Amino acid sequence: MKISDLNHVTLFQEMMLLKNFEKQENILQERVNSLDKEEQEMQWRINESMKEMEEKKNEITRLQDQEKALYASFQAAVGENKFANFLMKVLKKRIKRVKKKEVEGDAEEDEESEESSEEESSLESDEDESGSEDEVFDDSICPSNCDVSLFELALQLREKRLDIEEALVEEKKILDNLKKEYDTLSKKVKIVANNLNAAEEDLEAYQREKQQQLNEILVVIPLKLHQIEYVIFGEIPTDLSGTLVFSNQSLSRLQGRIVQLQDENSKQQKLNKEWRERRKQLIREKREMAKTINKMEETVRDLMISKFGRVIDLAALQTLSVNTTLEELTIKKLRKEITNAREIKEWEEKIAQVRWELMMKTKEHTKKLHQMNDLCIEKKKLDSRLNTLQNQQASGSGLS
Repeated sequence: MKISDLNHVTLFQEMMLLKNFEKQENILQERVNSLDKEEQEMQWRINESMKEMEEKKNEITRLQDQEKALYASFQAAVGENKFANFLMKVLKKRIKRVKKKEVEGDAEEDEESEESSEEESSLESDEDESGSEDEVFDDSICPSNCDVSLFELALQLREKRLDIEEALVEEKKILDNLKKEYDTLSKKVKIVANNLNAAEEDLEAYQREKQQQLNEILVVIPLKLHQIEYVIFGEIPTDLSGTLVFSNQSLSRLQGRIVQLQDENSKQQKLNKEWRERRKQLIREKREMAKTINKMEETVRDLMISKFGRVIDLAALQTLSVNTTLEELTIKKLRKEITNAREIKEWEEKIAQVRWELMMKTKEHTKKLHQMNDLCIEKKKLDSRLNTLQNQQASGSGLS
């Protein structure tokens, strides 16, 4: 039998074997792709939940700091006033507010408040000429001899405090829901990841089985004597079953890769040395910066004590204001910021979704391009093999 006939038989056997494995391999590959896509989608949702939770935590911290600054600014404004306790009770009093109703055509918004509890307290005045007497706590009336501006400031800041508390409740509720969603997605993504690993292992095992059966097919490779470098005692052994067919080009490429790896290793060692020196320098700069910060904090503390007699919260000073218009504008600004933040969040979600879809399309197109490249290479190989076979047949018919 001619070598060309043996090659035809080998190609036919490979083709039949690949057809037998093709259907089940496609099923396994589709399952892997489906699970991989599902895992990526869930991982994207988890990342989005984490970003949203981080934003909500920052928002809660900001609102809490704003509430602390509100109390501190009020304390700084009241100072040592004898009605300080009463004014603080007015500020801290919990009331139930009716939600504002917006009606088209109305130019004003009405607000109503009801007391949620009937708490009573007594206010003792040590400097009253007629002696000390208990008064029923009423936050709707400014006591006599009490600064009206401070009383109005307490009422204004109480409204601002209630807005902050309502915003805190809403943000905490959203954060709890996000945590529950994150926990659920984390459990699901673990299950999907396990299924994906199992599917990939099944596909890999099936491909190994296919490759094993392909390797068992006998292939005839014609070699010339000068291509054989397997020599024992200066002679070519009669049994060549233990030899390996390997191209000189691949051998040269591997030997060149050894030299490349040695060069890369030396460059990496040099780079590591430079980064270690840079790290030491950064540690020294960090220590010097910490000393400078401590000195500046001590200077600020001394300046505060010399000017105010005690350490003052700068954030509280910034929020200190008795201007009614300014307070109303500040509250409107806070509400507008919340609305804008929600709109920005919605647009960010839309942008993230579009980016993810673009990434999936790009990945799909890249995969198809790789497949097309593989098919072109395979076509070139088959064309080359076909030309060789045709030349061999032509030469064989000419000899005969």
